[in-house]
Amino acid sequence: MIRIVVVDDHPMFRTGLIQAVAADGDIAVIGEGGSAAEAVDLVGTLQPDILLLDARMQDSGLDRVGDVLQAHPPVRIIMVTASEDETDIARALEAGVSGYVLKGTTGPDMRSIVRLVNTGETFIPKDLVGRLLNILKDKWGNARQERPNALSGQESQVLQALATGLNNREIGARLGVTERTVKFHLSNVFAKLQVRNRVEASIIARRMWPELEK
Repeated sequence: MIRIVVVDDHPMFRTGLIQAVAADGDIAVIGEGGSAAEAVDLVGTLQPDILLLDARMQDSGLDRVGDVLQAHPPVRIIMVTASEDETDIARALEAGVSGYVLKGTTGPDMRSIVRLVNTGETFIPKDLVGRLLNILKDKWGNARQERPNALSGQESQVLQALATGLNNREIGARLGVTERTVKFHLSNVFAKLQVRNRVEASIIARRMWPELEK
């Protein structure tokens, strides 16, 4: 059972979101609130697996991500917002969120995203990824030192496949390995490249292999 807390300052939207994510029975909503301050308190007290947090409440949810993670470091945060601003997404990722979901997302898709993020993956809508990568590349400049020679052959293959937008199951199918093997290689890749998530790894991959931009 995945235990989640939902925080949004619009009661009607919050109620609908709770009903949507709990529809299949494997996700339990254990708390809800209407402000970022409540999010910090709820996460610290209830220690959920996932927090669904509105990014643009009056007391900005985005500004309190660090406080939430300090209250319960293992929690994985999914920002739920109407904003498609790449700068907002970049700020959210840099703050430590694990997912960024638009408010028009359907119930079945929202449940799938919660399950995905609960496995340790990061979710960004595919139609925003390309623009986000450009924003982050400009922001980072040459701050990171890529180390392609540190990667094994299969780690490089996994990283290149990830940068094309494939999930772990699809990467495994392409390379003829199990999903567990893909996760193992990605863990090593993240450690070697000193990145925190799939988006950051994709940026590094596109620098290492410019042909992936085509």
